[in-house]
Amino acid sequence: MKNKLLILNGPGLSDLSVYDEFYGEITLKEIEKKCTEVCSEHNIELDFRQTDDEDELFGFLLKDSEKFDAVIINPVGYSHALTAEFARYRLAIKTLTLQKKPVTEVHIANIFKQGSDITKPLQVPEGEMGFVSGLGVYSYVIAINAISKKLNQHT
Repeated sequence: MKNKLLILNGPGLSDLSVYDEFYGEITLKEIEKKCTEVCSEHNIELDFRQTDDEDELFGFLLKDSEKFDAVIINPVGYSHALTAEFARYRLAIKTLTLQKKPVTEVHIANIFKQGSDITKPLQVPEGEMGFVSGLGVYSYVIAINAISKKLNQHT
């Protein structure tokens, strides 16, 4: 049976051209294509999503993630917001990690680069969560490879 991976992309990723300074010339379609290729190599079924709607992203994370064995999330600018909604995301991710589902946060750009004010990490210290930043499309590739290894440890 194939493992199922949900990749969630948050607000701002629908058009990466406005972020060329950080992301270079890459499109979300190219990222999805690369993720599909890597998942295929690992015999993982992929559901790749993007939404600019914060409630929809939270719904994907909270409800739809139950159908998946692992989740990769690129929260983009939403993780920069310091709101009560941000706490909802952290709680949902913590719940997934406590269920022993691999969860990895990815960022295309290096969010720790000096002078960069792109976003902040979700920081879920209570659960076991991976983090990859600053490697462009390869942030996703590394996350998928790591998740594949983790899922195969359990079979």
